[in-house]
Amino acid sequence: MTTTPYGDGRGYRTRRLGWLSHPLTSPLLTLRGRLLLGAGTLWAVLCVTLLTYGWQAGQLLVDETNRQHLRYEAELIRNSIVHQVSERLQALERLAQHIPEPTDRALATPQVHALVPYFEALALFDLESRITDAWPTRNGIVGARFPDRDYARFMHAFQQPHVSAPFVSRISDQPMVMMLVPLHDAEGRYTGFLGGLVNIDQSRLFKGFESLRLGERGHVTITTAAGQRLYHPKQRQAIVELPDTLPPALDRALHGWQGEAEETTISGEPALVAYRQVWPADWIVGVHLPKVQAEAPLVAGMRRITQLAWWALLMVLPMVGLLIWLALRPLTRLARQVLELRDGQRHRLEIPTRMPELRRVIDTLNETEQARMASLQDLTRRSAMLNATLAASPQGMFVTDPQGRLTFLNEALHETLGSSVPQTLESWADRIHPEERDPVREAWRQSLAEQQDFMRQFRFVDHEGRQRWLDIHTSTIQVEGEFIGVAGVVRDITQHRRDDALRRWEAEHDPLTRLLNRRGLTRRLEEALVDWQKTGDQTAVLLFDLDHFKPINDQGGHALGDRMLQRVAETMRGVARNSDHAARQGGDEFAVLLTGCRLDQALTLAEVLRERIASLSIEHQEHRWQVTASIGISCFQPGDRNIDAVLARADAASYRAKQSGRNRVITDEEVPQSGTG
Repeated sequence: MTTTPYGDGRGYRTRRLGWLSHPLTSPLLTLRGRLLLGAGTLWAVLCVTLLTYGWQAGQLLVDETNRQHLRYEAELIRNSIVHQVSERLQALERLAQHIPEPTDRALATPQVHALVPYFEALALFDLESRITDAWPTRNGIVGARFPDRDYARFMHAFQQPHVSAPFVSRISDQPMVMMLVPLHDAEGRYTGFLGGLVNIDQSRLFKGFESLRLGERGHVTITTAAGQRLYHPKQRQAIVELPDTLPPALDRALHGWQGEAEETTISGEPALVAYRQVWPADWIVGVHLPKVQAEAPLVAGMRRITQLAWWALLMVLPMVGLLIWLALRPLTRLARQVLELRDGQRHRLEIPTRMPELRRVIDTLNETEQARMASLQDLTRRSAMLNATLAASPQGMFVTDPQGRLTFLNEALHETLGSSVPQTLESWADRIHPEERDPVREAWRQSLAEQQDFMRQFRFVDHEGRQRWLDIHTSTIQVEGEFIGVAGVVRDITQHRRDDALRRWEAEHDPLTRLLNRRGLTRRLEEALVDWQKTGDQTAVLLFDLDHFKPINDQGGHALGDRMLQRVAETMRGVARNSDHAARQGGDEFAVLLTGCRLDQALTLAEVLRERIASLSIEHQEHRWQVTASIGISCFQPGDRNIDAVLARADAASYRAKQSGRNRVITDEEVPQSGTG
């Protein structure tokens, strides 16, 4: 059975227009769906772009508006606190004018009642920081000394109005801030100071911040320059020490900076903040507004705009879809006529349309169809000619596809391999000789993968079980750079291999004794020398000629001499090991190559060989003929660069054996004991 390598015209048409027989039904994969999707995507991108720019512009506007609002609130609150602190200090100064010295009962004056709305308590301190009088009068207060307080040291050092750092009162155990003014006598000498105590938890100075509202989460904080927070809406303690790590804006404010900034709160939430300095009290007012709250109106507005954009998209898409459907109706007719063109129901496209782009497509398709039909006719003729040529070829030939599947087998290949030829090259591997199966299979797969030629000779078992030698040579088939398959030639070289093997055997063997001749021995000696130089394994050479052989040849005739030579060769084969090589170098000269053999082992084998040769005899015309062997032994030595040196030493040892009485074994180093002839 044969198949065409290229197929018929219908198969070609199916491959070229097969996509039309499976129309794409997914809406998003049609041209209409893609255009509609593109229109929707363009609208979405436009909306997203406008919303993005709108969001950024709105953010800038909202940020600036909120900064102005914070700036206004911070200034307003700071001014209020400055006014209240200044008002209290001024009230203390007016009272201090009526108290030249801190004496007992000095606060028992009507002017004290004017300070009741401002302070929770008053105290007079002398130059030793001792309370000389207090209002309201409490047991245990008068006479108490506070020289370790920072405010006392400040007043004694600078003698000017001062607001102390917050502290916990030792008397009442309440968080306090003391406002202080100096006392002077009639001559202007400093006599002590008057202090008004403000309870942080109860004073109107701090309670007023609870009524402030800056949205749902905006708030006010008051912090001292020393890093103590006096007020926070969620603060449970009156005095809270700030942590070591502070937001950058607050850290700068503690060093005298005031302004607006964006910072991350301790809870990790971004916020806008404005800081102002209350210089009379050395406090910092902070107005905080979370960004989520600041941007809430912007987010709500953008959400409404986004909803309107999506509603507009839902209204526009149906109208766009209708326009696209009307515009693409000619394409539907084009697809239908192309299918008819493929099936042979028409020979050209006929679609009336005024669209110049579609008109050009129709004209191009008609021209292409005419060229395709001409190409198909030419391809059919060429395919028929190729099939006839391949079928008539005396060489076995085959063609495969890119995956290695057979698409063509000619009759010559059937005759070469038999009727049951495997239909896939991969299955041929089962009939390749086991020693060559894996390498051939791997080489074939690699040639397909790399798209390279395949050349191999291997043994193959035909359908009758006979072993054949095949020579396969393949070439890749490429059309415009595309790999489409492989074409191969198969030759039966079985007889050629046999003839070649016989010629090689005859070239290296002696026809009389069937031992190696000089050429065969030389090649194996050279190989043994290379192996010895690599591995260092001992190798010995036995070299000898026959004693008393010439009389046999001269008196008994050449036929009798040949019989003796054959008997000696059989004896050598019987003594030599499987790994050894026995050779006849010419005439009655013989040699044995003993691979992997030490000198003592070589001596043993040489003695056995000598004894067996000496025991040989041939009777002819009532006369008995015998020969002996004078054997020389030599081993490879480190200085050997070629086999001539080894043969020369062995030949010299053989000559010494003959000169010493014959029928002996002599090494190239010493003369061992031997038998007598």
